[in-house]
Amino acid sequence: MTDDLEVARALLPSVRLEPLEELRGGERSSVQRVHATYPDGNRSTLVVKRYLAAGEGWVRESAALSVLPASVPAPRVVAVGDQPPVLITDDLGGGGSVADALLGTDPALATAAVVGWARAIATLHVATAGSRQSFRDAVDERQGDLPVAESRMSIDLEDAIRVLDRECGALGVRVPAGAFEELRGVGKRLGASGPAALTPADTCPDNNVAAPSGLALLDFEGAEWRHLAWDVAYLLVPWPTCWCSWRLPAAVADQALDAYRRVAAAAFPQVAEPGFAADLDAAVLGWALLSTSWFIDNALGSDAPANPEKPTPTRRAMIMHRLESVAGSREVPAAAELAGRLAGALHTRWGDVPLAYARAFTAAQ
Repeated sequence: MTDDLEVARALLPSVRLEPLEELRGGERSSVQRVHATYPDGNRSTLVVKRYLAAGEGWVRESAALSVLPASVPAPRVVAVGDQPPVLITDDLGGGGSVADALLGTDPALATAAVVGWARAIATLHVATAGSRQSFRDAVDERQGDLPVAESRMSIDLEDAIRVLDRECGALGVRVPAGAFEELRGVGKRLGASGPAALTPADTCPDNNVAAPSGLALLDFEGAEWRHLAWDVAYLLVPWPTCWCSWRLPAAVADQALDAYRRVAAAAFPQVAEPGFAADLDAAVLGWALLSTSWFIDNALGSDAPANPEKPTPTRRAMIMHRLESVAGSREVPAAAELAGRLAGALHTRWGDVPLAYARAFTAAQ
């Protein structure tokens, strides 16, 4: 393992840091567990995250972690550097993730993990309900000449419209009148002015770890301030930004939604009202079309695995499941009709490509 700790050592000059293991690596960042020896002889482990690609990741993550209340199970900042961008946090240990449970064989354990995820998201939402200005200030302190939006959802949906317009033209799919305006409207309806909170934005089943204090959320590179429904809809899409986006049994998703509502209602009584269920429907449709815009180029090509090292659904299966599930939505009917037409055209090309249930639930289906 390469020792790339020079910057980290400069940030903690009195602490002896030695590499232990690479936890994650990719184009955007690398995450390393290190052994720390302090001047008094005490020892611990820390996590060093280096940001390899230019972009907003370091700004968003360091800003978000700096304003999180202590009640939120998440990494705590030990040191931070901006040239080059590095973040050092405490080590939450090597516990399993929700993805590990979903890839296992115990449906009860997997159900408990998903419910724990919902509680962790709700705890984050409640704890950060009043943190909008603190997060904005923290971003402003770090962004320099790089303008970093408080929320990206409307920006991402606008990008999706351009991709979907192009791909529908190539596939011979006629876009229903008003469909793209409805999709823009979802971004406005579920904007940051509604019931909103701080979110990691990429709350995938593998972006967490079981810690003594409960399930801890990891990876705040995409952190933003946004409407609660975008996070909660992860249970229903499911997992729209994730490689590990297997289907969940409806009973499991319902149990997790109930757990979320019980915790979140302390700060957001709206989550128990019918209007929030309608917001969830709109968010699921938004995610379905947005993620289709991300995956369709690959799916129309080789459909290479999203994560070659682990079992993962194909992008074709993800797209078809999502488009078909929202095709009858009454919340945004023209956009839903677009989803149905696009699903029909892709079914003609691909045939049946069902989305499998997570392995832990397969035996129960």
